[in-house]
Parts: sequence; structure tokens; C-alpha cells
Amino acid sequence: MNPRLLLWIMCSHLGLNLIGLHGFPALLPDFIDRWTLSESEAGWLAGAPYLSSIFAILVSIGSDRFDARRLIIAGSVANAVGFLGFAIVADGFWSGLGFRLVHGIGFAWIYMPGVKVIADRMPPGREARAGAFYISTFPIAASCSYVTTYWLDAAIGWRLAFAIPGIAAVVAALLVWSLIAPKTAAGGGGASLDLRPVFANRNAMKVILANFGHSIELLALRSWMVAFFVFAATTDGGAPDWNWPLLAMSLTLIGAPMGMVGSWLGARFGMAQVSALSLLLSGSAACVVGFAADWPFWLLLLGPVLFHNLFVLMDAGTLAGGIIEVSSAELRGRALALHAFANAAGGFIGPALFGIVLETTGGAASVNAWGYAFASAGVIAIMGAVSAATVSRRK
Repeated sequence: MNPRLLLWIMCSHLGLNLIGLHGFPALLPDFIDRWTLSESEAGWLAGAPYLSSIFAILVSIGSDRFDARRLIIAGSVANAVGFLGFAIVADGFWSGLGFRLVHGIGFAWIYMPGVKVIADRMPPGREARAGAFYISTFPIAASCSYVTTYWLDAAIGWRLAFAIPGIAAVVAALLVWSLIAPKTAAGGGGASLDLRPVFANRNAMKVILANFGHSIELLALRSWMVAFFVFAATTDGGAPDWNWPLLAMSLTLIGAPMGMVGSWLGARFGMAQVSALSLLLSGSAACVVGFAADWPFWLLLLGPVLFHNLFVLMDAGTLAGGIIEVSSAELRGRALALHAFANAAGGFIGPALFGIVLETTGGAASVNAWGYAFASAGVIAIMGAVSAATVSRRK
């Protein structure tokens, strides 16, 4: 298959599955009121998909022995069930949690296995850059879910706003099933569930640990961004009365090109090395953002918030490219599965940790509490930078 066509299909598949990804965080203030949620419960619901992803990823560990194309199709189906079930059935914390968990299974079988689908079909030497480009399209598609869900909620209600992403996931499954041909997996490298060769690859494990820190920071930010803007606006009487999900989308889109820049720099200076710099900058900014909640809104927005959003996205593609760069072809599926495991674990811990810190240090009405919550994610990102900085470029 033509490499450009393959990338187009895979990026479209990812985009269709991400239409509703940040739909719940976009409406988080509404759900807190609608379902009478505490900050901790809101954090659990925001991070729930990544909890189930941790276990769903175990299936993808064996993708060195089967075609990951089958897995991303199944993931789209699970995604559809999660979104449609949430739209039709959910009416509180526990029922919402159940379908958010199903959605997480779908996400786990789509995101990193998609990198494997691309890498297995790309010409030699182009796998890392293609994988990094695919990952770098993630913030573009995911950012649109903020405003799409917000507008759909305003126009047709929140239930239909979650049903439409479920339908899009069905379309995504049909796209891959009809346009990408099956491929025999390369195999080799020992038993398909034997992770010891990956654990023995010190460079791969350093990239995975860095990715864990990145995911904690990124998903904490994405899950709580709209709620933070709502709070920050109340501390400044002159703050604009904006569409906050639209602002969240705009900031994500502004930061999206940084992922492309990171991939370009990573191809020249090393994916992990560029990731280390990005993690250091974004983590440092996170330690400032929350404590600046009572600054004049324009200064907050154009200062620490903008800086943080630019660099928190720079390393998403380079970390995925980094794991390909330091892993041999026969172990790539297992290495990417552990990489995705770190994504999922961080994605669950980040929003939940943020909510717990926010609640236990003063609550959502306290500037210092927001400061500590952001800083908890920022410090972990800086630890990830240390891990990435020690990676060498040999496999």
C-alpha cells in the first residue's frame, strides 16, 4: 500500500475514534452539578477509561504474533459500545463509570496498536517518523472533541452529543476493514507474552517511564482544563465570558504543531532527547499554572497556560517515535504495548491524582489547591524528563 495513503487512512481512523475523547471533560462542570459529584468522583470518571486500558493493553502485548489491524477494528467497536451506552443508559456516577471503562478498552486497542499497523506496513527506515507523525495528529483530533461535544450538547442535548462519537467509531472500523489489507505478523522474539526482552532493553524502559510521566501530566491537564478556566474566570472580575471548551480546543490546536516540530527535531537529534527537553519545560510550567489562577486572566492565559500547552504536546509523538527507535522489529509489538500500558496508567492516575490533591488541599474554590494539583503533575513530568535524558540512540 502507498505509505501516504496508509497514513491518511490511519489518521482518519484515529480521528473518528477521538471525536468524543474529551467530551466528558468538556462538560465536567455540568456533570459535577447534574450528578452531584465530588472533585474526587469527577477525577475518577475523567480517568476511568485509562484504568480499563491498563488491562485491555495486555491483549495487545501479543501483537508481534498477530496483525494489529484486527485489534484496532475491535477497538473501534468497543469505543462505539462505550459511547452509545453512556449516551443511552448513564444517569450517575456508577453507570457512567461502567461505560467510561468500556470506552477505555476501545482506546487501548486503537491508539498504540495503530502505530504497530503503520510500522508493519511502512518501508524500512520510515517507521519511526511515520509513527511519530500519526501520534502527532492525536491532539488535533482530540482537541476538536471539546468544542464538538459542547456544541452538540447545546444543540441536541448531552445524550446525543455522546451518541454521535459512537456512530463515528463504527465508521472508523469499516474504514480500516475495507481499505487496509490483512498482513501476516513477523513473529519471532520468543513467546508473544514474554516481556523479559523488553524489560532487558534499558533504553526502551527509560522511554516508557518518561511516557508515564508525560501521560500523567497531559491527561490531568486535559481532564481539568475547562473546570480550571471556569474557576480562574471567577477570580478576575474582568475575565471574558467565553466558551471555555472552545478555548481548551484552541489551546490544544495551537500546541498541536509542536508535536510536528518535535518529530522533526527528534529525527535529527534523537526522539528521547527532544522528549526530555519538552518534559522539563512543560513540567516546570505546570508548577506555575495553578498558583497563577488569580492573576489577571489575560496574563494567565498568554503566560503560563499558553507556555504549558505548547510544550505538553511536543513530546507525544517523539516518545512514540522513541520507543520505535530503540526497539528491534521483532519486539516492537511488546515494546509498544508496554508504552501504551504506561500511557493508560498515567492517563488514569493523572486525572484522579489531580482531583484528589485538589479536594484534599482546599477544594475547587482555592487558588492554592489548584496550584498544588497542577504541581503534582508537573513534578512527575520533570521526573520523566530525567528518565528520557539518559536514553542513548542505539537499540
